[in-house]
Amino acid sequence: MTAGPAVGSATPLRHAPTDPAGPASTDTPPGGTAQPSLLLRTAFALMSSTVASAALGFVFWLVAARWFPPERVGWAAAAISSMALLAGLAQLNLTSLFARFLPTAGTRSRRLILAGYAASAAMAVLLTAGFLGLGLLSGVLGSQPVEVLAFVAAVVASAIFFIQDGVLAALRRPGLVPVKNVLASAGKLALLPLLAGTAAGYGLLLAWTVPMLVTMLAVNWWILTRLAPAQRRTASTPRPTSREVFNFASAEYVNGTINNTLAFLPPVLVVSLLGPVPSAYFHLPWVIGVAGTTVLWNVVTSFVVQASSDDGGRMRAHIDRAVLLVALVAGLAMLTLVAAATPLLGLLGSDYAAHGADALRLVGLSLPFTGVVLLYAAFAMMEKRMWRMVLVQAFGAVICLGGTVLGLPRFGIAAPALALLVGQAVTAAVLVPGLVRRYRATAVDPASGTAGGRLEAGMTGA
Repeated sequence: MTAGPAVGSATPLRHAPTDPAGPASTDTPPGGTAQPSLLLRTAFALMSSTVASAALGFVFWLVAARWFPPERVGWAAAAISSMALLAGLAQLNLTSLFARFLPTAGTRSRRLILAGYAASAAMAVLLTAGFLGLGLLSGVLGSQPVEVLAFVAAVVASAIFFIQDGVLAALRRPGLVPVKNVLASAGKLALLPLLAGTAAGYGLLLAWTVPMLVTMLAVNWWILTRLAPAQRRTASTPRPTSREVFNFASAEYVNGTINNTLAFLPPVLVVSLLGPVPSAYFHLPWVIGVAGTTVLWNVVTSFVVQASSDDGGRMRAHIDRAVLLVALVAGLAMLTLVAAATPLLGLLGSDYAAHGADALRLVGLSLPFTGVVLLYAAFAMMEKRMWRMVLVQAFGAVICLGGTVLGLPRFGIAAPALALLVGQAVTAAVLVPGLVRRYRATAVDPASGTAGGRLEAGMTGA
């Protein structure tokens, strides 16, 4: 459940000059007055977005648990997890591609964004049709054409909604990310009491999807008519080759497929193997884990956006900030979830706490290992060589998903969380040596005064 990209072979980090269209991308302006780092501003904007959205999402499920029976909550959770799984696969992990290439796309920004949206929408339709044809959604979706079309539209909207965070961060408007996500989350919560008991039992799903669709359309209008046309590109900015973009995107898609399957398939397996009531108890601990991973990924995305727009002279400072933020977030999240699992889930009811607390604790223990994987992934994105990590991520996913399937009958809903912890720990152990080499390679070269003076040597054999 890392949501991150892959890590590739040893190559020097490559950087593009700062885009003059984005003055916020510099740490120190000509006058010499220090400005807040773009990395920190972007990271805190994205993290605050995730935390606020997660808090409102928690309240959403809290209200749903109070107003609806566990069977109905479990069914809705399975339907939303299926939608998230399909949208996660359909978004093609374009957030990473936009973070890496959009800051320097200049006048080609709008075309790059629209191409990404079109590819994601087409993949969403194909994947949903495939799942329907194979009967994989028979337990969560009816056979009426209106239901099917509405579900397909919701998957397309969800995929583009996911991608927008990366677009806004890459266009150096990270402050709009929490606004977008909080508005959508607040809309879900506001609609829930209005739709309770209506729409033939689909009130939970409608309350979840309608605000997201409206917000997605409004934000896209702003991106395509205002932000993207304002992008510029200097003549000295290197234009990535088509092969470079294709290799990056293809590796990212494979990794994104693995990671999104790892994030969104376990809830579907729980409802399929154990039923809707255990699914209701499992859903929130797993969603909290996904939110924690997303917060960590926000830090990594911010680092990549900053490093992609920098000339390399401050690389070590950017890395130090990213490492510190990941350590703080992962450590605090782990301590909070381990210590407060029972009272936190007790807000939904005693049954939720009794059945879900162990799963939430195990998910919390996995977050520091996830942080290690994501930090290593950040270097891979900058190197634009990531296929090696595909094998590592696939290995971790096999442990997690295999452990989930084998453990559910014996350990119940704690099985996916335990399998996640083991998978992430093994993956992190494999990646730590290479991560340490990459970090040491960014030490300041005394002769040049710039970071990364020994980077290529440090990458050898990584």
